[in-house]
Amino acid sequence: MKAPAMLLVNLVFMLLITACQKSDLRPVPQTLGSTIQTITSIIAPADTIGSQTVYPAESTELITNPGKGFVQYWGYDATYADNVNTGYIRYDWADIEPGNGVFNWKLIDDQIQQYKAAGKKFSFGIMCANTSRSSDTPDGGQYVTPKWVFNMGAKSRTVTTDFDPANPIVQVIPVWTDAIFLAALDKFILQLGLRYNGNKDIAFVDIRSYGNWGEQHLYGIDGTAVTADQLKYQYLQVYKSAFPNTQLITPWGVDDFDSTYDWAVNNGIGMREDGLLRYSDGKECTRAAGKEPSVFEYASSYDWDVSAGINVSDLLSSDVEIGKPSYIQFDNDMYNANKALYTKIGNRVGYHFVMKSVVIPTSISNYKRFTIQTEVLNKGVTQIYQSCFAAVALIDNAGNVVQKQWLNDLKPSQWLSDTDVKQQSSASFLGIAAGKYKLAIGLFASQTDANPAYKLANTNKIANNWYLLSDKVTIN
Repeated sequence: MKAPAMLLVNLVFMLLITACQKSDLRPVPQTLGSTIQTITSIIAPADTIGSQTVYPAESTELITNPGKGFVQYWGYDATYADNVNTGYIRYDWADIEPGNGVFNWKLIDDQIQQYKAAGKKFSFGIMCANTSRSSDTPDGGQYVTPKWVFNMGAKSRTVTTDFDPANPIVQVIPVWTDAIFLAALDKFILQLGLRYNGNKDIAFVDIRSYGNWGEQHLYGIDGTAVTADQLKYQYLQVYKSAFPNTQLITPWGVDDFDSTYDWAVNNGIGMREDGLLRYSDGKECTRAAGKEPSVFEYASSYDWDVSAGINVSDLLSSDVEIGKPSYIQFDNDMYNANKALYTKIGNRVGYHFVMKSVVIPTSISNYKRFTIQTEVLNKGVTQIYQSCFAAVALIDNAGNVVQKQWLNDLKPSQWLSDTDVKQQSSASFLGIAAGKYKLAIGLFASQTDANPAYKLANTNKIANNWYLLSDKVTIN
């Protein structure tokens, strides 16, 4: 009988131990459950009931946007308005200030207004030497730096231009370090800045006051060059002081100035290369990548390049990858010959934001924060260099924006080239009538703007550059 009794005792003992173990384990699920709830509330706030993930389709069309794209030269041409986003002209100083303190701003103002009316911006540079100046000008092509500057005693040289061998012009060129010339130039740039600094209809201003065509070299005019420091302090810095609120661009001239160009891109001045496809692969502008925008200009026309045996498509594509420009010259003949190339190049220069996915709530409560997570791929060669703010909006069935709220944690400036970026932000809608709405997202140049300024490379665009995310969001 002892054995069965012992067996019974052992069985009772084991049951007691098991019961105690179960009792000790009971709090554990509660603790784990609390932790899971905390994590869930971080990932999906309690005030949202479910979520939906949207995968917007990518657009294959040419996307034009501020701060990037094709630049139209020599005046507005409506034929190509859908392909360009800014205009550009080089002016001769003598045409803008024909008399000391007498200004012909109309030449610039008319272009600004014409491009503005078309929803574009305008850019310009002003030269002090230009061997391509026409003999049809009032001074017969002799003066790019105004004659009155030399009448004041500024030193000069004369050169015979060979731009048109059948009609050579004797042109008066300044001595680039002459004190009288520099004083008059400084005064002019100051007035230029007072008129145009901070103008929102101007994309950029070129610093073209030194060298032939303002390209910071002396090809075709010879003479004594300035030093790198003289270029910095007597030319670039003067513009920087006059235009603190406008994007400045300096042409690359010669290797001797590389230290000044390095200084420039670290001090708010972008780069440009004017010899593309013939004399440069764009590497002179690479120093600006990630800091300031760059501009590409062709050395010659498309027809000349083709007649010279240049493989424009391959070379241009390669140069864009090397120099990483934000802007590139629009050539009508090149565009008409290869529109597929131009779509590829136009979308590759600068930034090119493709929204890959967006996680949004299916239901939103008034006055309670909700979370949006975006995934954006920048398929451009560089990032955006302008202010850019993201917002989300509720839109009613009539297409009206009922309310918009800023997504301050979405940072388009951090959407780097060839980088897929996931970011999360939160917002709350206030006092919205209960019901179903459409939800849209947009990118603004300023938080004071009424409508988004920037386009995404997606097909879900609706009115005023908003992009539809869902038409099934419930407000309660």
